[in-house]
Amino acid sequence: MIVHAWENYRTQREPDIPQAFIELLAEVQAAVADVRTALHDVAVEVVGARERQAAERERADRMERQLAELYDQVPTVLRALVTEEAANRRRLEQLRRAPDYARSFDEPDPLVTVSIPTHDRVELLTERALPSVLAQTYPNLDVLVVGDRSPPRVAEAVERIRDERVRFVNLTHRHAFTDPERHWLVGSVPGRNAGYEHARGAWIVDFDDDDEMRPHAIESVLTKAREERLEVVYGKLLKHEADDRTEVIGRFPPAGHQFSWQGAAVHGGLRFLGRDSVAAAFGHPNDWFRAETMMRIGVRFGMVDEIVYDYYPARAWERTTPIPEEASIPEPEW
Repeated sequence: MIVHAWENYRTQREPDIPQAFIELLAEVQAAVADVRTALHDVAVEVVGARERQAAERERADRMERQLAELYDQVPTVLRALVTEEAANRRRLEQLRRAPDYARSFDEPDPLVTVSIPTHDRVELLTERALPSVLAQTYPNLDVLVVGDRSPPRVAEAVERIRDERVRFVNLTHRHAFTDPERHWLVGSVPGRNAGYEHARGAWIVDFDDDDEMRPHAIESVLTKAREERLEVVYGKLLKHEADDRTEVIGRFPPAGHQFSWQGAAVHGGLRFLGRDSVAAAFGHPNDWFRAETMMRIGVRFGMVDEIVYDYYPARAWERTTPIPEEASIPEPEW
């Protein structure tokens, strides 16, 4: 507007305006035009920078999502590697083709090994656990008590039972984590695996030294396994809390905190799928870690809809998870 007014004024009064002033004004007008051009260029550059920034932000977000997806897959990949998932799938296929595989289903009364790890809970072992196992309606049993470096009085107590079906093996040392929670997750691994190693039966049943098996437990799970050609059959449990509360646990298909190996019949050929201390690294109890490992490779599971044993959780009754002070191979905290 000012420039236009000046143009009008100059047209009317140009003879009176010094030439130098006219030239200066022309220079100012040219400078204003240059500024306008520069501002336009800056505006274009700002818009371009914003677009590039938005594109970079989208690229960064996309990479972050991809990294998160990869991170989520790391535990699964690591687990497949440490548990030899692909190799175990092949071992399972080979087992099913082996001649001995069918004998577990077809023999009239196959031998069943009941494996009971213990350390020194002699009273519970001899007054609750063992009597309930020996009272089973299924008689063809191999009852294996596995000492977790047990003191001599445990072997002596087992010997006094005077039952030819019962035998005792003792580990030379204990393996313990210094962290109580990790010890609870995997402390039983050596004893469980020793039970699988020394088992003589066509079927293997895990049990604890402080629980009680219902009289028809083994007969029930074994009958279903043999009739339906299942490789693992489990039942429900009745959980007894120290304050007299009870809870029925167990459902199908297996799920965390709703499944237990106690009282479950497992095909003897699956003993290569043992317990693993690496379960603690994934934050899983070793029993559930084993169940997941089996399900991932296609082991055939089944369930009887009845209570097969009474479960007395040690952490509820003993209040703590003691770490064995005499452990020969203590693990540092992670």
